[in-house]
Amino acid sequence: MDRVSKMWASVALSLMLVACSSTANKPDHNGNPQIMALQSQAEAAYKMAKLDQAESQYLQVLQSVPNYAPAWFRLGNIYTRTGRHDAAIAAYQRCIELEPDNQKAWYNMGLVRLKQSTEILESIERRGDKESPVGRQISALLDALNQLQREPGADTQVGMQ
Repeated sequence: MDRVSKMWASVALSLMLVACSSTANKPDHNGNPQIMALQSQAEAAYKMAKLDQAESQYLQVLQSVPNYAPAWFRLGNIYTRTGRHDAAIAAYQRCIELEPDNQKAWYNMGLVRLKQSTEILESIERRGDKESPVGRQISALLDALNQLQREPGADTQVGMQ
């Protein structure tokens, strides 16, 4: 095989791989009425704050359509609102894998990480020596995180979108 043929073969292989990777992230329900109905029910339950029901239904949707980013996003919100922060991070990360430019997922994941950091600092502040150099740093950082989460206009309520 000459050099030009090898180059074209390489380009063709690259294009096939790109096509495969770009289509893998799209929902594959192809208008399946059952999946569409289940997604609609999950969304309605979510909006009515019936989080257990919505979670169950979103998980059912994901059994059929595992690459459906909106369901992963909603699960992240549900897990956040129910205090399951590690599960929320995992769900947001999956959403971001499927939709790397999803700013809402990145933002919500950041807020969850802030909550986790605040909880860790609160825990150590209760146990440690507040007058030690590290204790003062912990208190200052905790104050800054709490202030950041209280800022007017800063939407720190995850899961409302």
